[in-house]
Order: sequence, then C-alpha cells, then structure tokens
Amino acid sequence: MVIRKQAIISWLLDKKNVIDEYSIGAPMTENKMHFEYLYNGMNHLAKVRQNNPDWGLPELLMPSFEKMMEKSAKSFLNIDHELFQEFYNDNTCGILLSKDCGTIIYGFGENKLYIWVFKEDRGQSKLCIYFYVESRENNSRKIYTCPTLTDDDQLFSGDKEKREQIYGILINKLMIYLALKKHAKVETIIIPTGTINNINNTINEYKQHKEKVRNESGQKVIVMDSKWFRKIINDNNIFVRGYFKLQSKKDKKGEWYKEFIYVESYIRHGYHRNATIECKKRAEDDINKPEAGN
Repeated sequence: MVIRKQAIISWLLDKKNVIDEYSIGAPMTENKMHFEYLYNGMNHLAKVRQNNPDWGLPELLMPSFEKMMEKSAKSFLNIDHELFQEFYNDNTCGILLSKDCGTIIYGFGENKLYIWVFKEDRGQSKLCIYFYVESRENNSRKIYTCPTLTDDDQLFSGDKEKREQIYGILINKLMIYLALKKHAKVETIIIPTGTINNINNTINEYKQHKEKVRNESGQKVIVMDSKWFRKIINDNNIFVRGYFKLQSKKDKKGEWYKEFIYVESYIRHGYHRNATIECKKRAEDDINKPEAGN
C-alpha cells in the first residue's frame, strides 16, 4: 500500500499553503446545481480551516482495525447519540484515509457532524461528497445534503439504490472509528514520510500476514491497527465467536468508568482462549498478587 501526497491534506495541515483551484476543489459536472453545492462545501471547509482546528496527523485504517470496527458496531450504535455529544464537546475533527471511501475530512461543530470526502484524480483532490448530520436522543439521525447528488453519474458509479446508502455508511464508519479510538485499547503506528513499514494483519480466517505500507505523502501518517486479531483461532461446531462490550470498572479513586473490551472466543465445554492483551494483563496481575500466608 502506498500513501501518496494529496493536495487537500497538504493544504489543510500547512497554513502557508495557498489553495490551488487546479489541484483542489469541486469537480466540473454538467449539473450546475451539483457543482455549486460542492463548491459551497469547499468554501465551508476553507472557513473551517481559518479557525485553525487541530486536525492531527492523517490516520490510515488497517484491515485489522476495520475488522474490529465491524465486530463492535452494534455496541456503539446503541449509544450513538451519547457518543455524538462526547465528540461534539471535544471539538473532534481529523483526516481519515480509507481504501474504500477515499480521504474523509470530518469535524464536529454547531451540534452537527460535517463530512467532506475527496477522491484523487491525477494528482488533483476533488470534493465528491459534502454533507452534515444531526443526532437525536433516540439514536436516529437527520442528514442534510443535496437530495439529487448521488444521482449524478459523473460523481458516482454503481447501483443508484446503493449510492443513497453512502451517507449512512460514512457516518457509521466515522462514529465507530472515533469510539474505538477513545474507548478501546488500540495500537497506533506512526510512519515517517519516505519510509516503508511492514505491518502485521490477521483478518483472513484469522491467519497472520504482513502488509507493506510506503509513505510518500510528505508528512507523517498514523496507522490504526489492532492486536485483537493477531492469532489463529481453531473453529468447530460449538465454537463461540468473540465479541466486544463496554465493561464497567472502577479506577484507583473508586470512581466508575466504562472500558471497551474484547471478550475472547471460547468453546462451550469450558475451553477458553484468552486474547493477547488480556493474557498480558492477567500475567501482570498474577505477579503482583501476594503469596498465600503473607
């Protein structure tokens, strides 16, 4: 995998970088309404940039992390509104690199989540999706966008019914990704520019393989990874798959908090295979446990 230089990222992270209309902007479409809508979305992003938000470094989702997102989706979507308010209060924003969706720029403000999605075309960063969403107490959402944007064949391909699902897919991806970052124990790997890193991933039938990531973006990139899937699991007819849950715990002060944990897969007749991170924690607990009679 090669992380290439993107005009939109360079412009967002470098305040001295002047926008180049030829390298960043809305794509020319035959539908003038769609062009004007995306053009206004680009202007909105420019105004947000003027406020000097802390975008942080671009973050790349590895397959192991996306697998963890998939497994934890149900748990987090049940508290979607609560999470939305957390991220809004934290003024959360950032840059997410996704293989299937492109470069996602996001930010919470005015009690809304704003999303801009850019696609790379011959060295140009083109804004193809722009919308914002409001969250409601019953975990439902209200999406605001140009209603006919996904009908534009110059901007989207594939089945038109599936195109309409893109907004929900993007929101879910961001919300689950942000929730895992904040509430789960995840691994982050910083890849300096101009370097190649071998990163282990364990997703295909839980068998480990390595993926090379070459950073040619011109700045450091954070890789979002997960160690929960770095092992082989033997399946059988009574095998129970692992799952994620929010576990209530007490800190040293006796105050309750919630930690997102992975409950390891197990065999119903009693055999239990602990996750790597849980094995390490239990080993440390055993070392610190006082001996009997002391």
